[in-house]
Amino acid sequence: MFSSSLQSQEVLEKNYETFSEFLTEQNTKIATIENGLSLIEVKEIMGDAMLVKVPKIGKMKPLSQLFKQPEFTKETTDKAKNKISILWYFSTPKNQDGIVSKSECTPIIIKNDSVLGKGTKFYLTFMRKEQIRF
Repeated sequence: MFSSSLQSQEVLEKNYETFSEFLTEQNTKIATIENGLSLIEVKEIMGDAMLVKVPKIGKMKPLSQLFKQPEFTKETTDKAKNKISILWYFSTPKNQDGIVSKSECTPIIIKNDSVLGKGTKFYLTFMRKEQIRF
């Protein structure tokens, strides 16, 4: 059952000359996410999971890594029972260990199917103000 659900997800393979080229594209997409967009619109902008491939350059090893788009997702409700979705998209590499952490991602906060804001600062302020804990 697990393998059939995995097979149904589309994974796009994308080749880049450099990892920086992928990061620029990813951050450009994130920059176009505006308040008021729906969850579906965010997912359309960011795209499906992708296998990023970068050739060996100098001393750099070749890269072949899956990025889930979003890397992490959390859903909850606030005190007023509004649906809150938080999507984390890879944007800022910190460790070159091949493991994506939330600290390397930009969170996008969606309340009742409308983007409220994005970025770590907005996320932390929102979570504290709304007293939401995961």
